[in-house]
Amino acid sequence: MRHVTSPPLSPAHPGAGVLPPTQPAELPFTLKMVRTEDQLARICQLRSQAYGRHLPHMAATLREPEAVDREPGVVSFMAEDKASGLVVGTMRVHLNAHRALPIESVLTLPDDLRGHLLVEVCRLAIRPGYNNHLVRLALFKALYLYSYAHQAQYMVVAARRPLNEIYKALGFKPANGGAEEQWIELPYAASVPHSMLKFDVVVAERTWYEMAHPLYQFMVRTFHPDIRVFSAVSPAWHTPRASDRTVMA
Repeated sequence: MRHVTSPPLSPAHPGAGVLPPTQPAELPFTLKMVRTEDQLARICQLRSQAYGRHLPHMAATLREPEAVDREPGVVSFMAEDKASGLVVGTMRVHLNAHRALPIESVLTLPDDLRGHLLVEVCRLAIRPGYNNHLVRLALFKALYLYSYAHQAQYMVVAARRPLNEIYKALGFKPANGGAEEQWIELPYAASVPHSMLKFDVVVAERTWYEMAHPLYQFMVRTFHPDIRVFSAVSPAWHTPRASDRTVMA
């Protein structure tokens, strides 16, 4: 995976000097791509539970996989608690290399997003009562690594309140380029008003570094072996896939 290097340290920078080695850190859960029908069914249960708390009318719909879950260019991440085996977090990611993003069915992309490889985040869900903050950060790191590996310029998300504030805390900004958010009703999200936000993948590391942002340490300077976004290209790929219950087509 190509890696963006940090900008040169200058004496004026508060972190001037030699950066310490990247440190490994374990998480209480593993995070990987969904690759089997059994895994897909499990994340759907969490989607239904998490969304049902705020949008009860969507609980039954989300209990089953959606057609887009199996489309080319669409992947889902699954965080699984090590102790209990429960699915504690999930997120779906759409890459526009194969088809338009879901958000494009309801609006025209701003000029600065057109013509770029983009990813759209959908169906973020975290198990109620679990460590929401840590799971959210890990999912965001998986999303960042996946987007960077695919050379996507921007991540975009349509977020309802109060999730829009959570995404903004991660570095997302209004997609229209202004200070104010634009709210739109999404037919594929029960017509609830959502704000479209964007995140520049390519300059993220530099931005976090220059701002001395807390995300820099977690996202860049820490190695998380439990975030297994690219396990499919590791030696583990040679393990017969028939061992999975049912492999997704």
